[in-house]
Order: sequence, then structure tokens, then C-alpha cells
Amino acid sequence: MFQIMKALQKPIKDIVYINFEDNVLVGFLPGDFEDILRAFKELYPHSKPILFLDEVHIVPQWELFVRKLVDTRHKVFVTGSNAELLSREYATKLGGRYLEQEIFPLSFKEFLRFKDINFDKNILYSDHRYHILDAFEEYVTYGGFPEVTLSENPLLKEKLLDSYFKTALFRDIVDRFKIRDGRLFEIILKKAAENVGQPFSFRSILNKAQNLGYKASLKTIVNYFELATRGYLLLPSYLKRESVVQREKERKFYFIDNGYLKTFFISANLGRLLENAVATNLYFATKSLHYFRNKMEIDFVLEKSFPVQVVYNLSDESTFRREIQALIKYLNLTGQKNGLLLTWNEANTFEEGEKRIQLLPAWYYLLFKLPEEMAT
Repeated sequence: MFQIMKALQKPIKDIVYINFEDNVLVGFLPGDFEDILRAFKELYPHSKPILFLDEVHIVPQWELFVRKLVDTRHKVFVTGSNAELLSREYATKLGGRYLEQEIFPLSFKEFLRFKDINFDKNILYSDHRYHILDAFEEYVTYGGFPEVTLSENPLLKEKLLDSYFKTALFRDIVDRFKIRDGRLFEIILKKAAENVGQPFSFRSILNKAQNLGYKASLKTIVNYFELATRGYLLLPSYLKRESVVQREKERKFYFIDNGYLKTFFISANLGRLLENAVATNLYFATKSLHYFRNKMEIDFVLEKSFPVQVVYNLSDESTFRREIQALIKYLNLTGQKNGLLLTWNEANTFEEGEKRIQLLPAWYYLLFKLPEEMAT
């Protein structure tokens, strides 16, 4: 919001900023909104304010006041917790008179900017790449929330992540959607973390929940995953198939920030963390994720059926052959000629006939090779 205020280059008297999480505003009611305009008019009777309403969802029926502002040609900016402002009833009440902007955790490129780390395309062959690699390890471990990024204390990073996760889980999802069994919801998220990047069926999760003594239905399990997606905890990846049923049934899930995986005390499985980091950055760029599976599995399928495989390292010969052959089989199946294999820090090219597989460090790909849709 403050960035927008600065970019508008308006006199301070034309701007009204209110943070509804301020303790002074405890007990603020829908009828109190009019006092904002009255107070402004008393100070500046000939001006029309630009309003910035931060965490406005705290006040019930806020959308009625915002619609009135828009109807009277005021410019207004609102922010709020993820699940609140995406509610369908708000879209209906605002009558489509709004533009929505999603704010995600930092991409790796933004992460480096926050830490004032410079880079250019020649970095792949310079000694400075080790500095980037150190930063990438931090990003893969703790994710890209700004306050976490700017903190130098690992213990504080973990406390912040735990706080964010609990807020997203309990306030934005469990309380908002009146989930009866918050503990079951946590267990489902834990299973999602254990299976991050791996296809699994909702029924398998149901069976595990029932084995733990929970009386849940398949519908409940599916609904919980949907709510975790709507609440920006999970990102779904859909099977690249024509069948809608198969696309919906066989899904992968990733966490929207690698730091959330740390809240589950997952061991340092850098392979999974690396894939999750690639998934989040791809999602920030394209707003969708797809994978392919048919006797072989391709981690990500981009536009024009371009395949991307992610593996931590290729030091083991069997791993190298497995990943390369999966890509070659996919290229033969689709008629494509080029594929991409992302590793922690390896660069090379593998060719077989007309098929060409480029090996790149994942950090380099996230900085310079993401799809064109990347806003940064």
C-alpha cells in the first residue's frame, strides 16, 4: 500500500490510510465508516480522498461501504487476509467493480533483491555464483516471506514461519470456514508435506485418517484440500490429460512457501525442497501447474508441452539415466525435441538423436529462464 501511495505522487492530504488491526479501532462498526468521510470533509471540504483500507475484512459488511465509494467515483484500495477477500459473495456484492491483485511470497529473484545481492547472466561461470548458491540454500530452506527473508536470526525465522502458518491455518481457514476438526485438518496437511511433489489419491489420505481413528468421508478430505488451496497453503498441480476426471483425481500438491515445510520438521530432503521451490516460482509466473505421468513421470509440463524435470543431483549413474530417459520418452511421445533437467548446481547438455536435454542449475533457471509471464 505504501508503495502505491508513493507511486501515485499525490499530496498527503489527498490520502486516507486506515489499518483496521489498530487497537484504537477495536469495536469499529459498519455505521462508523461514514465518519471517515465526514472527518475528511471537515478538514478538506473541496478534496476527494484516495482511500487505503488495510485489513478491512475485520469490519462486517465492509464491502457495502467500498461499493458506495466506487459508485461515487472514489479510488479505493483494500487489503485483507487471503481467504476473506476471495469470498465469492464479496465479488457479487461489489458488482464486479474491482481489480484483484494477488501478493505472493517472494520469488527467488525478488529474494535476492531484498537481500541486495546483485546478479547477471554471466554469473553461471563466475566465482560469484557460490554467493548466489548460498542465498539459494537459504531460500529453499526458509522460503520467501519478506520478514523472514530480512531476518538474520534462524530461530526468529522459524518462529515467524510458525506464526504465519498457524494464522493461515486457524484464522484464515479453520475459523473462517468453521471446520469442526482442526486436528484432522493439520494431519491432512502433514500428509501433504510428506508427499510433496508426489501424486496421491484422496482415498489413500482417507484410509490413513481412518486408520488413525478419524471418522471422515471422502468428501470431507477433498473439501479440506480445496480449502487449503483457497487459503493459499497449498498449490495444486494437475495431471496433463484430456480427461477431466483424471485431472481432478490424480493431483500433486506443493506448499506455497518452502518455509511452511519447515513447520513440519521435515528432514533436510533437499530434493523435495528444491522441487517445491521450482513449483512455487513457476506458479508465481504462470498461475498454474501441470505434470505428466504415463509409465514415466515429468515433474512439470509448461506451455507447448515443454517438459521440466527436477532432481537434486546426478552423481548416481542410475539416477542420471532414469531422469534422462523419462524426458526422452516424453519427447518421443509428444514429438517435442527439447527438454530441461534442473539440478542443484549442474550445467551440461545431453543429446540423443534429435532430442536435446539441457541441464541447468535450478537457481539459474529461476533467475533467467522462467516463462515470460513472470511479473518481475
